[in-house]
Order: sequence, then C-alpha cells, then structure tokens
Amino acid sequence: METIVNFFVNGVLASIVGSIILIVLGGLVSQYIRWLLTGVLGRLLDIDIEYVFRSKAEADEDITRELEKASFVYLLTGRGNDIQRGLFSKVLHRKPRGKLSEFKLMLPLPNAVGTDWIMQREKELATFDPAFGRGVLQNQIEMTIKYLENYISNGEIELRLFNYPHIGRIIITDRVVYFTPYSTHTHGKDSRIIKHRRGGEFYDCFLRLFLQLWDVSQPV
Repeated sequence: METIVNFFVNGVLASIVGSIILIVLGGLVSQYIRWLLTGVLGRLLDIDIEYVFRSKAEADEDITRELEKASFVYLLTGRGNDIQRGLFSKVLHRKPRGKLSEFKLMLPLPNAVGTDWIMQREKELATFDPAFGRGVLQNQIEMTIKYLENYISNGEIELRLFNYPHIGRIIITDRVVYFTPYSTHTHGKDSRIIKHRRGGEFYDCFLRLFLQLWDVSQPV
C-alpha cells in the first residue's frame, strides 16, 4: 500500500514539475504565454506589472499602440534619440494629433552647476562603447534640444531640463508607464522595459517622480 501511495505521489509531483517546465519553455518561445504569465503573477502578487520586454525593439510595437491611444504623454529620457526618429517622431509628426492634448518632455540639463550627471552617465557608457567619453552625450542632448525648438515655439511640446541621476527612461500615458532601467554596462536600447498599468503603486510612483522633477526642472 505504501509503495502505491509513493508511486502516486511521485507521479503527481512529476506531472507538476513537467507542467512547470513546459510553461517556462513555452514562455521563452511564446510572447503571448509570457504576457499571460506575467499578468497572472502580477495580479497574484498584487503588483501592477503588465509585461517585461527584453529590449526596446521588442517593446516598440506595444509602445506605439499605447501612444496612439494616449490623451497625454510624459517622457523623461537621456539622449532623446527616439524623438528625432522612431517612436516619438511619429507622435510629433502626426496630424491631426487625435486625442493627444499634452506632451511634456524632460531631458538632462547641459552644463549643470554642481554634480554633472551627464558626464557621470557618459563615463558609464565609455566603459563599453569607445565612442563616448569626450562629451558626445552632451552634444547629442544639445542637438535634440535644438531639433525641438520649433515644436516648443508652436506649443506642440513642453520641454524642461533636469539635473538628476540618469536612472532610466520613463514614458507615462493616461493608461500605462514604461520604465527602462539604465545599466552601467549597456545602452538603454538593449535594456529591459517594464510595463506598468494605471491604478497600481508603480504607476503612481513614477507619475509622482515625474511631476516633482518637472516642478524643479529648468524651463526652455
């Protein structure tokens, strides 16, 4: 009798382990399954994580869909490459702008007094990308600011400059937040992007951070 029970228990455990392995393997292969698992686990743990994208390239399509639905967009970023081409250039060039009524953007403040967070980030970039280390990052930020001058004067975008550690890129809409944590050993485009849905603590925290930084940042 004991042997039968042990055999049954071992069989059940083997089935459970096998199911977990299949789910994990499926999650590695199928984006839909990964999305489903992330959403289910997020709700079980009572956190507002909707999905985790492995890179910018993987997230672009989803971000584009959210930007098309947004009534406002708040963006805190580093160089702002996507503003001149890519995701946000589509928002700026879209005519009419649909339901989008507000676009607030924060970029790092060049030549800041006190701690130079641009140089601090450039030193990190220089450890794995030899193009950096000679003021390239600041030049790129200044070029983005220059590029935006007409959009600012036309009232299509509000720009302020922050002097704060480059912790990552934050995209906020009335529905979601996308957070890209910057790493010391890779570019932002190669970093993971975490999507948070509105109504949770992470969404509220990032929105609060953005608005507080906005209040103390330098208008352009």
